[in-house]
Amino acid sequence: MSAYPLTMLGTLAVVLITLIFAARTGQARGKTGVKAPAMSGSEEFERANRVHLNTVEQLVMFLPVMWIFASQMGDLAAGIAALVWVIGRVLYSAAYMADPAKRTVGFLIGFAALVIPFLISTGLILWGLFTG
Repeated sequence: MSAYPLTMLGTLAVVLITLIFAARTGQARGKTGVKAPAMSGSEEFERANRVHLNTVEQLVMFLPVMWIFASQMGDLAAGIAALVWVIGRVLYSAAYMADPAKRTVGFLIGFAALVIPFLISTGLILWGLFTG
């Protein structure tokens, strides 16, 4: 068994939600007739595409932070951070698809799941550098 099973499951969940959002973007493209490489067209497509792109933007920062957090605070803490991030992304997506002005709560939940582990990990690494 791996030393980080919850972190690995969290990583897979993060990738899965990103794949789901990518598929929804493709479905919206087909449904609304927005032909590649166009990035604008119907509002439904643009919302789905923006959810997907924003998730990818967050993913690039979240995954390395989550793994560093796992090494500093343990598998359970990183697994919880991943779960919170995915929940935030799902809430963000649902709100954005319904009314982009109401996306804030989901965004803030996902953002907190990124920033809190980032700050804790940074603090612990710096503490170790200067005290160890």
